[in-house]
Parts: sequence; C-alpha cells; structure tokens
Amino acid sequence: MDSFLTPPIYFFLFLTTYFEVFLLVTYFEEKEHFLIPPKTKRMPGKYPSVTIIVPAWNEERTISGTILSLLALDYPKDKLKIFVINDGSTDNTLEVAREFEKNSQVRVFTQKNGGKFTCLNLGISHSTSDLVGCLDADSYVATDALQEMISYFDNAEVMAVTPSVQIHKPNNVIQRVQAAEYMIGEFTRKLFSRFNGLYVTPGPFSIYRRSIFAKIGGFVHGYSTEDMEMALRMQSHRMKIENAHTALVYTVSPATPSALYKQRVRWVSGFLKNAFFKYRHMFLHPRYGNLGMITMPFAFISIFISISFSALYAKNLYSIAYERYLQYSALGFHPAFRWLQFDWFSLNLEFRRLLVYVLLFTTIFFILMGTRMVLRKFTVTRDMLYFLLLYGLIAPFWLVGSLVKFVSSKEVRWR
Repeated sequence: MDSFLTPPIYFFLFLTTYFEVFLLVTYFEEKEHFLIPPKTKRMPGKYPSVTIIVPAWNEERTISGTILSLLALDYPKDKLKIFVINDGSTDNTLEVAREFEKNSQVRVFTQKNGGKFTCLNLGISHSTSDLVGCLDADSYVATDALQEMISYFDNAEVMAVTPSVQIHKPNNVIQRVQAAEYMIGEFTRKLFSRFNGLYVTPGPFSIYRRSIFAKIGGFVHGYSTEDMEMALRMQSHRMKIENAHTALVYTVSPATPSALYKQRVRWVSGFLKNAFFKYRHMFLHPRYGNLGMITMPFAFISIFISISFSALYAKNLYSIAYERYLQYSALGFHPAFRWLQFDWFSLNLEFRRLLVYVLLFTTIFFILMGTRMVLRKFTVTRDMLYFLLLYGLIAPFWLVGSLVKFVSSKEVRWR
C-alpha cells in the first residue's frame, strides 16, 4: 500500500493543516498589525536611552560595517551607546574596533574567549541605559530600525522587541533559499507575536528592557543558543515579547552547504535541548498560553513532520524519474516525455492530495506575505522558486543531524 495512506502521515497532515489554518485565522483577525505604518518622529526628550552590545570573535572582515551601520542609525546621539566586546579574537578584530573609539558613542572592551553570552553579560554590567540590545558582528541595521522598534516599548507590558532579520546580499543558490526562508520567518514571527508565541529573540538586534536582567538574570550558554534560552526564560516568567516587522536588519548567511548545516544543527539541537532539558514544564501547560499549548509542541513535532514529508517528496521524485526512464527505454524519447504536457483531467484530487495542495498554496501565501512585509510590495522572485524546489530536500539533513546531537547530548560548536 502507498505509504501516503499510513496513519502517521494522515496524522502529520492533520497537525500541519491545523497549525497553518490557525496561523491564517490569526493573520486575518490581526491583519491591521501587519500594515506598514507611516513614518513618525518622536518628540525631543521622549527617546529612551539605548545601549547596543556587539559581541565579536574573529570578525575583522565585517565588524567595521556593523559599527558604521549603528553609528548611522537615525537616533539621538546622546541617547545611543555602542559597546563592542572583543571575545579573545585571534585576528585583527580588536584593532579594527578600537579605531572607532574616537567616537564618543563607542566603547571597546576585551576579554578572554568565553562565548557570546559572556560578552552580552559584560556589556549589560557596564550599561546604565533604559534599553539594551544586541547586534551580531556580521549584521547591519537599516537607519530607521531602532526608531521602528522603540515605539513598542510605549506599552509598559512589552519587555523585549525583535526585528525583521533578512539575508544580506544573497548571491548564490544556498543564500537565496535562505532569503525566501527568512521572509517566511518574518511573517510567522509577526504572527507568533500576535498570540505571544515567540520563543527566540535573535542575536541580530533584539532589544530588551535592561530591568529584566535584574529580575531573571543575564544570558547563559543555552546550548549555544543563548538568544533562544533567554526568550524561553522570559516566556516562563510571563514577559511579553513583540516583533517590529518594519525594523529591517541584514545578516550575513552561510554561503556553503556545510556552513549552513552547522548553523542549523546548532539552532535546532539548541531548541530541542532547551525545550526538553530546561523548559519542558511549559509543554502543553495552559499557564503559558499559546506558546505552551501550540507553538512549542508544534515546533517539536514539526521536525519529524518535515523529515517524513521530505522523505516522501524524495521518494515520489525518484518514482517519477524511474517510471519515465523505463518508458524512455521501451518507447523512445517523445512518448516518454508526454508527461510534460499538463492535463487538468489527470490532476489527482483525492482528499489526501488536496491537503498537500492546500499546504503548498499556504506556503506560497506565507512567502508572498513575507515578501510584502520586507520589500513593501507583492513580488515574485527566483528566491521563492529555489525555496520551493530545494528546501524540502536539504532541510532533512540538518534535522536528522540535530536529532543525533540531541540524543547523543553532544555539544555543537559555533564554527
């Protein structure tokens, strides 16, 4: 019997359909929050003070651009401080950073290599500002990014705000797949923020109220995903996290399959370890609302759903290719490739197939909505095509690798 008919596949299809319908309903109920509001300036004296911490380990090629993008922010200079923390770099990162110390906004600290979380804690210990943010040393902020984010802190309940993280100048297929993925990611992060379901405050330019660190402590290693651990800890204390979809931040993405694999294994295994070893009490617990009842359980089971669907996708591609090969061997080129001609009457409309079509079109809708949020218009790009064709084939590699790291409890290195 076709494996598509097995109960686990139907169960996974049901869960995926349920979750995507839940997201769609959330969007249509909250769509006014997805609009691009007109630019407004705050009244002088109404700007909170902000410290941006830039942890840096061997980032001599990118840190100059990172600092320059922060100095170019459209924000009162007397309200913005930039702390660069050199984490025991063995290249010229420290020397490059110190060239900026002539600017009164910039301070440079150096320490023995201790990891990103120790850099963040060092910066927090020296800060006196109302808000504290982080920016990875390979990321660049749009000039209006901080202006777009601070308005969310007018709500006293908001304890942290995340930006719209996008890929910086994608120039190969691997990066273009990620570019489309990040656009989907921004759309879904905005959705998650509408029902308080965010479980990561990404390193590229998340902003926090400094007061929260006195209440719940500073950053910890968090299985090499300190930004995820912090978000989960905030959620466990019922602290509200928002998403500023108009605050654009651009990050340098992995350009090779091996680098992408290492990054994603760190991310996914970090989620699994944080969720299972530190925050499993939040799973399916109504106290933690939609995060505990929907987001975390689906994020966990989606790993197995993705692996299963990708395996079926690869199997079906192989079956089609093998069938056409047999036809070509027996009948020659032209008859074998008549399958390229589309026939509406041959479209498979069985219920299980209809669900797959619905999920596909929902994914396309998410891509288009994410593109609109980032590019400020609806447009179709080749990044979308690369994503639809390739993502389902490459993602299972790091998902399986992450499960192996999780089961074996092996440490995942940054690089």
